[in-house]
Amino acid sequence: MQIPVAKILSTIAIVLTLVSRSDAASLRVVTTTTDLASLVTTVGGDKVEVEALVPGGFNADFYQPRPSDLFKVHRAKLFMQIGLGLEEWSRDLVNEANNSELVKAQVSVGIPLMDVPKGRVDYSFGDIHPYGNPHYQLDPEAGRIMAQNVFNALSYTDPANKDYFAGNLKTFDERLTAAEKKWDAEMAPFAGSAIIPYHESWSYFARAYKLMIPTTIENKPGFAPSPSRVQEVIEIAKKEKVRAIVTEPYYDISIAQLIGTEAGVPCLNLTIDVGGTSEQKDYISMIDYVVSQFVKAFSGHGN
Repeated sequence: MQIPVAKILSTIAIVLTLVSRSDAASLRVVTTTTDLASLVTTVGGDKVEVEALVPGGFNADFYQPRPSDLFKVHRAKLFMQIGLGLEEWSRDLVNEANNSELVKAQVSVGIPLMDVPKGRVDYSFGDIHPYGNPHYQLDPEAGRIMAQNVFNALSYTDPANKDYFAGNLKTFDERLTAAEKKWDAEMAPFAGSAIIPYHESWSYFARAYKLMIPTTIENKPGFAPSPSRVQEVIEIAKKEKVRAIVTEPYYDISIAQLIGTEAGVPCLNLTIDVGGTSEQKDYISMIDYVVSQFVKAFSGHGN
């Protein structure tokens, strides 16, 4: 990403003198994704002011920052990201924001990672993330760790409110525990079921609910499947008796639907972040919506 930073920052300097300081007591936080923004809001409460850069329902891997994002990061005290190479574009954004006081944090610390490549990795392998699969937010236990890392970052940046943040984290943890019991009960009858995702976005969800993934529609991550690959996936779906084809809206839905039709199974087109649908208002309701759609599909009630 190349932003004419000198010109933009000179504009920022003028604008900053005009911005009201009435909210100076709030900790300004910028996150890459809406999931993170939700968790920051949950843990930070009224002590934080949060903005997510990537809109809900958009692929964070391929987001293109706007000049206004530079302004947001320039004003922030804390910048939080998923990490593991998901938001490669954020490196230039943060560097060019010219914010020497910015605290930077990622929330993957402590999460048992999946799909960590072994040996040499280059672009011939596709859109491979060399540190592991970054789509861990679909595992509720990973969400618990994400919230803990959010707490750690907020407490480091604003230690005066550590106890307040700890209380909010405890409340979230209790709500998540209750929700997990519900989700585990709803998904338990379908343990061992096979699904085929378009992209490697569902590994952690599958691990959490004991689902099988015999393959993905993409032969290589980030590469559109060829007609022969599509036919190959159809045959795999039939052989492995998959229960659903799964895609996100920013991939080629028609390919996923074709495979589902030919294999005779539902095709789920699901957003996997907060704000992707009206039902996905925060982290817990985001997972709840995803689980409900799987339960409906596996139960034969459609999407």
